[in-house]
Amino acid sequence: MSRFQKSSDLFERASKIVPAGVSSNTRARSPHPFYFNRAEGAWAWDVDGNRHLDIIMGNGAVLLGHGHEAVRTAAAEAMSSGLTCGLESPIAADAIETLLAAAEWPDMARFTNTGTEAVQHALHIARYATGRTRIAKVEGSYHGWSDEVFVSVWIDPAKAGPVGDITPLPQFAGQRSDLVAETLVLPFNDEKTVAETIDRHGDDIAAIILEPTLIDVGFIPGRASFLQALRDAADRNGIVLVFDELLTGFNVAVGGAASLCGVKPDLALYGKAIANGLPIAAIAGREDLMRMTEPGKGPAFVGTFNGHAVSVAAAAAALPILATGDVQREMNRRGAQLKEAFNALAAEHGVPGQMVTGGSHFHWYFCEGAIADFRSAARTDADAYRAFTSSLSDSRVLTLANPLSHHAISLGHGDEACEALVDAFATGLKAVSRSA
Repeated sequence: MSRFQKSSDLFERASKIVPAGVSSNTRARSPHPFYFNRAEGAWAWDVDGNRHLDIIMGNGAVLLGHGHEAVRTAAAEAMSSGLTCGLESPIAADAIETLLAAAEWPDMARFTNTGTEAVQHALHIARYATGRTRIAKVEGSYHGWSDEVFVSVWIDPAKAGPVGDITPLPQFAGQRSDLVAETLVLPFNDEKTVAETIDRHGDDIAAIILEPTLIDVGFIPGRASFLQALRDAADRNGIVLVFDELLTGFNVAVGGAASLCGVKPDLALYGKAIANGLPIAAIAGREDLMRMTEPGKGPAFVGTFNGHAVSVAAAAAALPILATGDVQREMNRRGAQLKEAFNALAAEHGVPGQMVTGGSHFHWYFCEGAIADFRSAARTDADAYRAFTSSLSDSRVLTLANPLSHHAISLGHGDEACEALVDAFATGLKAVSRSA
């Protein structure tokens, strides 16, 4: 019998009623996905009892590790209160106060459920505030599934045109071509081009939205000079600047990437780590913009599950821990050690690979030269990545299939987990060198 027989049987059952047998395509794999029934710290156990080292960690959402005691206890207490959705609770104000104090620059915030929802609220606010309709986004920056922003993320650079006049490309079938075509796509880390492009189209642009560190194509920090160029161009043209910090917020630093670069956006989006894996997101920003969402003033802000008691309780427990900065310092320390080990092993095996890290996030690129934007990241050798992650999977390490994706550790990744990961790196890089 296969070591994964129960997962195989579950896939056969689930695939008859669930497309691909999973509720998110990123969990699909050949010959079948794994199905899990528990997790703790850095580890997850599948239904067959096999232990896996998790370096996906809910796309970086589980920053404190699976089953963190304080978060689990808070969520359980919220459940025992009987509160779930449709009612406000005092703990929501506690969580918002902690978020705002830690991030420092925003005046107000509101909870919603997902990053995609937070993005839509930000765009509605920007359009209402400016009276304009077009959205500008960065090539390779991911902001959820809506038609106007799921544009030019994981695309063929050969079809994208020059960096000074990037062709907006749809990401999936079924998108409205008119909304895709209206989106202005900007290069990343190119101060001169973005300033010229925004000034040329500024009268039409309501919002500039970007991940200040590109994470959904690996891990590429935005230069402070680039982010300041966006801030300056937005100010010159009366455009709302939105930082999507759903992955970077309370992860790469307490205040997110904004605190690292010293550039303040007008609105920012937070999520993922703020509730250690429970579903929640937040939009925060200037008071004048946020108050536009009050009843009868401007854009709607409604949702049955907004401020869900269990998720808010988890956030109220997680945020004070994250606000100290200790978690981020520890993640940077562990990440630097893993990066040093990977890069040394790559050199030892003659593999042109490099690992990049920040906060709990990291990724591997199998190419030489600096990675500064989507197009340089797209040079990564997809075959080498597949050989590497296939070997890691054989070592029971959970990875993502997309060569332009991202991975993460957590506070739960102690010495045993990190040592196991370095061992898997060594085996994986040997596999890459043999396949070359």
